[in-house]
Amino acid sequence: MPLTYAIGDVHGRRDLLEALLAAISDDRGQRQAQIVFLGDIIDRGPESRHCLEIVIRTLETNPGSRLIQGNHEEFMLAFLSAGTPEERQTAAHRWLPNGGSETLNSYGIADTGPYEKIAEKLAAEFPAHITALNKADWMVETGTHAFVHGGIDPHQPLGRQDALTTRWIRDKFLAFKGRLEKTVVHGHTMTESALPELHGNRIALDTGAVYTGHLTCAIFEDGAPPRFLATDDHGAAIEVSEIRPLDCR
Repeated sequence: MPLTYAIGDVHGRRDLLEALLAAISDDRGQRQAQIVFLGDIIDRGPESRHCLEIVIRTLETNPGSRLIQGNHEEFMLAFLSAGTPEERQTAAHRWLPNGGSETLNSYGIADTGPYEKIAEKLAAEFPAHITALNKADWMVETGTHAFVHGGIDPHQPLGRQDALTTRWIRDKFLAFKGRLEKTVVHGHTMTESALPELHGNRIALDTGAVYTGHLTCAIFEDGAPPRFLATDDHGAAIEVSEIRPLDCR
């Protein structure tokens, strides 16, 4: 695997994302590296628009880097692509209370008023963002790891997984202790420890950035155990340091 940085759920925390990417730049130095965003870039936090702009710029300037679509990006795309007023209303009622209102606010769009007008304005003024989300992957594989947003069906081989499952699965995947085809690297479910967690078959990277101030990335280099960088915003300034994961194996 080439030098790879996998970043957990951002949820609109531009301050944390900028700090973590700066630390990644320092860590990699002049080495080639790819950055994999595990999804849920948007919603809940205050600066989803700016986070997406940063992600798009990072993908453009770091060859091989990838964005994985999370369930919150799915919420937004379902709202935008709804075919009927009834479908759009259903999509809005799923998205807006789950952080979509904060996302619209970051775009300068009120979440009140006709949903059709909201969707038209968002699509017309920010087409590059919509394109990036529609082009996002749902799984990125290397020889040893599978990067997804939420997890996989542990009873199906990787070749038979589907996008919806990888974005939404929780208990069936998290409770599975057996061997998997590859080590799964995921976000979606916030770790109870607010630390990255090493399990026998998976690595969990959602450390609750929007709630805890901890945005985490795992660093993969051939032949070495993963390392971890995380932000901490509980001081006068955001600090980023290498941390030890919680070893749950």
